[in-house]
Amino acid sequence: MSQAPASSLALRLHLWRRAVLAVDRQDSIPIPDGDGPLVHIHMSEKTEHPPAIQQLVAAMLARNPDLRFLVTGGAIPMDAFPDPSVVVTLPVPRDPATVRQMVQALAPRILMILGDQLPAALIAGVTEAGIPVILAEARLVAYTRRSSWRGAINRGLISRISRILVPDQSAAGAAMQLGAAPAQIETTGPIVETIPPLPANEAERRALAQILRARHIWLAAAPTMPEVTAVLLAHQSTLHHNHRALLIIAGLPPELVPEVQKECERLGLASILRTEDHDPEDDDHVLIAEDSYEMGLWYRLAPVCFMGGTLMRGEGLEPRHPFEPAALGSAIIHGPIPGPHAAEWNQLGSAEAARLIADQDALTKAVDDLTAPDQAATLARNAWAISTGGAAVLRTIADRVLNRMEGKA
Repeated sequence: MSQAPASSLALRLHLWRRAVLAVDRQDSIPIPDGDGPLVHIHMSEKTEHPPAIQQLVAAMLARNPDLRFLVTGGAIPMDAFPDPSVVVTLPVPRDPATVRQMVQALAPRILMILGDQLPAALIAGVTEAGIPVILAEARLVAYTRRSSWRGAINRGLISRISRILVPDQSAAGAAMQLGAAPAQIETTGPIVETIPPLPANEAERRALAQILRARHIWLAAAPTMPEVTAVLLAHQSTLHHNHRALLIIAGLPPELVPEVQKECERLGLASILRTEDHDPEDDDHVLIAEDSYEMGLWYRLAPVCFMGGTLMRGEGLEPRHPFEPAALGSAIIHGPIPGPHAAEWNQLGSAEAARLIADQDALTKAVDDLTAPDQAATLARNAWAISTGGAAVLRTIADRVLNRMEGKA
């Protein structure tokens, strides 16, 4: 038996079993306000790091403000939608009859599945109703390791999907292993959160850049107290071969500032406070910028940045978002603690866009290595591409979904 009939048979038997085991259908299905076309978004229930759904919805609404939405699957925050009245959230339909009921009540124009999930009844039901399906941000690697029976079901599902938008070539290869034709697949890049560059006073930046010209500057952003000691020791090492180097420590709880000053004194480093409104002089080693309001200024001035809260746990402020320095051209050093930004650190790491360190010695070496402008520039370029590329990916996915819905592709 050829692979195609086998996958079709496996899928039919799977759906028959689902129909036999089906629970009662919903008594009624709420209808969202408005009369614009309805996009069904199914968020994978398996994803550890949900994609930037709010920005993807915004990209679709920018093109068609009249869209309405049906949401199933993993939790999507309702603030992702500017107008909650045009959104309906339903449990995942897991049998053919429930899918038919949903389609008849809501008449979705397209189904977009986000992430690594192939909901069998949903895909089969909407395609039987003539509704196109787009799979986005799907890596699919786990599906290629399934048993022959489950694999046959998955191949049957893949054959029904109109377009598969994958984040990288590894995911494209997995899709082809499941039987997708090359024409079905498009590599868009991963969906990553995009954040606007932090603001800065341009006059102040120009003035400080003039004062600090020809000095090597690096930044420790929101370090914990144990990390403060680590960055000061790394700075000591840097001063041995670059005696005019300046370390900026920014983003500290007020109660830690006196401790940081004492630690500088203990290590023989001359420090000044930003709040004293003195410009750094040649014999100043450390500038302590207590609050976080000028972080955009420091990212712009420092070609190298250590991201606090990623190497050593301790008292300090919340870790900063890694795309903040990335978007402003600062080469990033970070430790193995991802905190709330694991997805972003993974993206930067896979693109060789950040320097991962494990301990104090590695921090010292990284700071020394990145005094070389070419090394810092390469890291910063890669990070900038990741941090700013997310917007283009979101627009591409939104365009593919709406073009297919409108019958243009």
